[in-house]
Amino acid sequence: MIITSVLGIHHVTAIASDPQRNLDFYVGVLGLRLVKRTVNFDDPETYHLYFGDEVGTPGSIMTFFPWPGAKPGRQGTGQVAVTSFAVLPRALGFWVERLVRHGIRHEGPTKQVISFRDHDGLMLELVGDAGAEARGAWGEAPGIPREHAIHGFHGVTIWAERGDDTERVLVDTLGFRAVHEDGSTRRFAVGDGGPGTLVDVRSVGGFVRGAGGAGTVHHVAWRVPDDAAQLQMRERVSKAGLDPTPVIDRHYFHSVYFREPGGVLFELATDPPGFAIDEPVTGLGARLMLPRQYEAHRTQIEALLPPIHLPVPASAATLLTRTTGPEDVSGDALGFVHRYTPPAAGVELAGSTTLLLLHGTGGDEEDLIPLGRALLPGAGMLSPRGKVLERGAPRFFRRLAEGVFDQEDLAHRTDELAQFIEAAAKTYELDRDGIVAVGFSNGANIAASLLLRRPGLVRGAVLLSPMVPFEPAAPPHLQGTSVFIGAGRADSIAPPGQAEHLADMLRRAGAAVTVHWEPGGHAVTAGEVDAARQWLWQSVAERQTERSRP
Repeated sequence: MIITSVLGIHHVTAIASDPQRNLDFYVGVLGLRLVKRTVNFDDPETYHLYFGDEVGTPGSIMTFFPWPGAKPGRQGTGQVAVTSFAVLPRALGFWVERLVRHGIRHEGPTKQVISFRDHDGLMLELVGDAGAEARGAWGEAPGIPREHAIHGFHGVTIWAERGDDTERVLVDTLGFRAVHEDGSTRRFAVGDGGPGTLVDVRSVGGFVRGAGGAGTVHHVAWRVPDDAAQLQMRERVSKAGLDPTPVIDRHYFHSVYFREPGGVLFELATDPPGFAIDEPVTGLGARLMLPRQYEAHRTQIEALLPPIHLPVPASAATLLTRTTGPEDVSGDALGFVHRYTPPAAGVELAGSTTLLLLHGTGGDEEDLIPLGRALLPGAGMLSPRGKVLERGAPRFFRRLAEGVFDQEDLAHRTDELAQFIEAAAKTYELDRDGIVAVGFSNGANIAASLLLRRPGLVRGAVLLSPMVPFEPAAPPHLQGTSVFIGAGRADSIAPPGQAEHLADMLRRAGAAVTVHWEPGGHAVTAGEVDAARQWLWQSVAERQTERSRP
């Protein structure tokens, strides 16, 4: 059988920065399934994450190389600039509301298209197309009804300095046909011309050349049905003078790469064998899968890769959907936009501890994650975003002026936060005796308010640059509660006298209080973090010893 064209898009591979944020976005926000967590076969110290429908059907697969700390790339000519996903037209209203709820800026829908970017700046679209109904979808993403789910790709948009050469390869070599023209953009299709078979070539002569980095597409892969068809297409590519690579075994498909004249890296990828070749469909993406040549080095590779987790533990997904609607840690589940990170497996001491991370003014749910990892590696982390805005900056409660707190709002917000903690403890199955608040500035102040208003809710606290939130009418009972206070002698925002007064107040309530002083001002210092880390490890060890006593 002679193959005259590719079948459409197989997958799109892009570059990301933080792997957890990447997973949170594509699974937690867009509702794709993580169908495979493996490594870059050419760089095993880097993840290769695959997202798609239930089985990772070719034409649904968005993949990423996430390099922590990767510098942002630059969209420009010689790139796949826009990746478009297909949804049913009636789903567009749902997605507008969803993007708004997640704080994601978007444009549209205009002509059935919603445009937006992911956290790294990758340009994305959701396109309403009735033809999407014929394509598979992952229907078990909590909070996303199947009728609103993403049905694989709609198409991709290539930016070219001059589109003619790129178009010639698409038509003469890969078998696309021109189907539409709109100004400087020409659309090409193969097969039935439905979602997943489309590519737009936009000629943007004089525009800056693209540069690789986080938020850019690395390559686009075109589907071929099998190995024999791939060899036929490779021969056509070679006769066109495009210097294809030999066939490379990527375990889940076989690949041939070549670069088209405009600079975009193309791949020919086979449909089989698919992602269920090394793990069952029900368990896709559950564990790190390594190619055979790296399996002997699993321990070293796992130690180098940053830990990642699905946005919502399986035990919590049903409850979140039933009780609150939002389905992931970046949504307003349980009443707060928040992020939850489960404890690392096999971490004996830290594993039973959850750090409740409370940011300062202007922070968010991501702000103190690095601090939590530094204080107690492997611990679970629960990080809500304050719900009060002060000139656009999130806080946990209102203030009337610098250092003057709105006491009525403080009381209300403290109760609200306490309810969130109780709901999160149930939802995420937290050890109620292992929750330690870690707060900076405004976050430390509401943590102190929690200690005074809801004694016993958290078993300990790390308060950095705190103030006295309010004067209780009578001391609460804080026996068995341990508190670390870090403060600066030159802090003009949270004066030293405030830390001293708070420490005295907590001691009179029965808490064991340690105060660490730094010479500087209102900031989290390395010395403070080191002292808090030692205090926290000792506290966790003492608690473990107490619990092991008969």
